[in-house]
Amino acid sequence: MPLNVTITEDMIRGLAPNDAIWQKAAEIAASDRLQNLGVSADGSWLLADAKGSAKRPYLVSADFVDVNQPVLRSTSPERATPDKYSLALLLAYAKTPDAFGAREPVDELILKREKKVAADERKKFGPAAPKRSSLAKTDKKTAAGHDAVEQLDRLLADFVATGDWYSDAHHEKMERVGKALGDAGLPLAAQTLRKFMILEKQKISEDDKHLLGGDLLGQLWAISDRLKAFLHDTPVDGEAAGVTDYLAAELLGRAPAKPEVLTNLSLLELAYERPDDEARQQRLEISNLIDLNTGTIYQSLAYRPFKGVNQIPQQSSYDAPVTVREATAHPGFLNRRLEWDKTAETVGGDAVEALNTAYGLAKPLFADVIAEFKEQLKVPLAPREAVVLLQPAVIGKIGEKVTVFEDVDGGRIEAGDLRKDYSNVANLVRAAGMLGKDQPAVLVRLFVRPTTNVIMAQPLAALTPKHHVRLGL
Repeated sequence: MPLNVTITEDMIRGLAPNDAIWQKAAEIAASDRLQNLGVSADGSWLLADAKGSAKRPYLVSADFVDVNQPVLRSTSPERATPDKYSLALLLAYAKTPDAFGAREPVDELILKREKKVAADERKKFGPAAPKRSSLAKTDKKTAAGHDAVEQLDRLLADFVATGDWYSDAHHEKMERVGKALGDAGLPLAAQTLRKFMILEKQKISEDDKHLLGGDLLGQLWAISDRLKAFLHDTPVDGEAAGVTDYLAAELLGRAPAKPEVLTNLSLLELAYERPDDEARQQRLEISNLIDLNTGTIYQSLAYRPFKGVNQIPQQSSYDAPVTVREATAHPGFLNRRLEWDKTAETVGGDAVEALNTAYGLAKPLFADVIAEFKEQLKVPLAPREAVVLLQPAVIGKIGEKVTVFEDVDGGRIEAGDLRKDYSNVANLVRAAGMLGKDQPAVLVRLFVRPTTNVIMAQPLAALTPKHHVRLGL
């Protein structure tokens, strides 16, 4: 069905905040950056996905419930209203309406429309305006979420009752429940259950398999409890707003409710990683960046599916300092995720000065860093790892196999690898020998070794005021 209103280029131009945004919108509309173009069955929505600098496409929409005052929305971090992507959506429809297929808005957009309509009615009729109930589509999705969580609870109870986690019957149940969780839009629950299924096939000792499986079961119980709170709209006492936003994004696949906008960031990439995540069926591309003003370690991420990997842009890697005019910082813990538009970045600058600054921001006392990491671990569904920059006083070996970092107070952290087929620790030992008398700062990933319940450090990069050595693949 076509849109229920006629739009023209002159009308769209009148919506543009300024000529610069109008020009950018025209360029986007003429490119292939708008994808999955759609118009709703009732002719009141235009929808598209827009490729920007973020790892995931932005959701762009135009709501014509009031044909005289369309509401343009975009999940991009740009401050302009309307922004270049939503204007580009209108331009694309004005020029090529036949390119738009059938597409319906997501529940979040439907709820936003309902709230706006209700607010408009209150303006007209005052507090006595009738309240509107949620749409049936939202009710169905919530009901699917409840049903999937109930299936997960029954599966977990069956695991506890039988103690036989890896039987063929349980494998079939896990596949069925995992599909229900995925279909209900509960990504973390589905991925964690998939990790359990992957663990079942790993060639490790039965003791280790049950130890690691027990840890995953604990995570699944915590996920189930938190999902119930979200689905029943029940607040959790004492939970910080940032933690709630983080968990909503992870458990429900939502965009951050209140992302923080950071400006004028000076960043230096210390390490770049590309691990495969079998549970997600995705390759993760991670740029670990230090804020040269504060020492905070941020991460810029791309999740690229094994199937159709080329449909998602690569995460950029930077071999020079990068200045970002404006970026969105997602809710999180020690390593928050950053997203920004490519047009907001400037790559280049004094690399020697940036490296010297980064070296000076390394943490000299391990106890302070470990304490922060343990605070993160107190949140059951927080990341079980964190990337930090340490300044060891000594990098040494105990016996032939154990490498340790020691700080100026004698505090120690053991270095460890997360892969069996590649050793970052061996690379660190070689790098330390190459650097000679220069004592490097070391970027490490803190993690808990489940089989020993000990916090360890995977080295990712070594740096001095003059050298920067990346230690991973």
